[in-house]
Amino acid sequence: MVTMLDCIKRTPQRLEWLLDNWEELSGECFRTIEKELDAVNQIIFVGSGTSNTAAVTSRIVVERLSRLSCRTITPGEFMNSTWVYPEHALYVFTSQTGTSKVSRQAQQFVREKGWLAVSITESEETPLAREAGLHLNMGCGYEEHPMRTIGYSCSVLVHMLLGAKLGLCRKVISEAEYQAFLADARLAAQNQSYVIEAATQWMDRAKYSMLRAECIIFTGADVLYGVSLEGAMKVWETPRIPCFGYELEEGMHGPNYGYNSRHCVVGLNQGGGEAAKMSSLIRYMKEVHGSGLMAGSSVIDNHDLKLEIKSTLCCALEFAPVVQTIAYHLAVDIGRDMSLPHDNSRMDRYFVTHSEPV
Repeated sequence: MVTMLDCIKRTPQRLEWLLDNWEELSGECFRTIEKELDAVNQIIFVGSGTSNTAAVTSRIVVERLSRLSCRTITPGEFMNSTWVYPEHALYVFTSQTGTSKVSRQAQQFVREKGWLAVSITESEETPLAREAGLHLNMGCGYEEHPMRTIGYSCSVLVHMLLGAKLGLCRKVISEAEYQAFLADARLAAQNQSYVIEAATQWMDRAKYSMLRAECIIFTGADVLYGVSLEGAMKVWETPRIPCFGYELEEGMHGPNYGYNSRHCVVGLNQGGGEAAKMSSLIRYMKEVHGSGLMAGSSVIDNHDLKLEIKSTLCCALEFAPVVQTIAYHLAVDIGRDMSLPHDNSRMDRYFVTHSEPV
């Protein structure tokens, strides 16, 4: 039986496969994109759930490498709450299985307008891919568990690779800078196995703070905001513990009056300019409420998870296994049998979010 942890552990090889095959995977797609590249003035990522958190995670790096303004939006907002659709944007539709109903509707809308659109899914045979004009393989392969972990990391990497190649084609980054990004991404991929093992060992002592909490709050700055959102989703759907994700400043500015000892705040800290601010929040939770934890390149005490982070632009890929491993081990600790098949028949009587083509 393949466990969710097995999927998490399989991610590094999938990321390396993507890097090894990226030029071949992206070649046909970019031959078309390059013809229209002079007119493209922004990138709009459309996706739900993990596809959306992956876009939030990757957006900053994509914008930095491509020098194109990037926006993330859910397909429901895109179809129902949007009044301005830029004609010269590159629309990127991400759905691992390619069966997300509203993502498919959004892509159809854009294609009918004749605007530039790319789908990203697990294979060329998914509905979204078959309905697309341009497609990029996510590189995740088949993932056995519906709580997507491989797909999240692969989506993040494909988005970043897309941004890097757009930057190279637009001549806003050099070939040397492009290759440096690929090397940075490979460092992150290769370091994931170490992070998974370190996080697994850490959970033996850190789980008590999380299990006694009424809710868990992941907080991260920069690219780690997206990882915080993904961690919140994974913890809520896997061990089924209420969980929230915040950008660091918002996590201090927004709910600060609400924090108490029944909340466990987990700070994701890649160091840099926001490290002192992160430290102040987690010290407050530790010293005042007894329920703060830190994971990253700098920590506060031996209750935290000290990590050696190898990459710079791609550090989100190194932090992704931290929140995924937390979700898996908490589910096991509370007694959820992760080997049972997922029966969505009762939920499907009320709403269906994914479907095959009619």
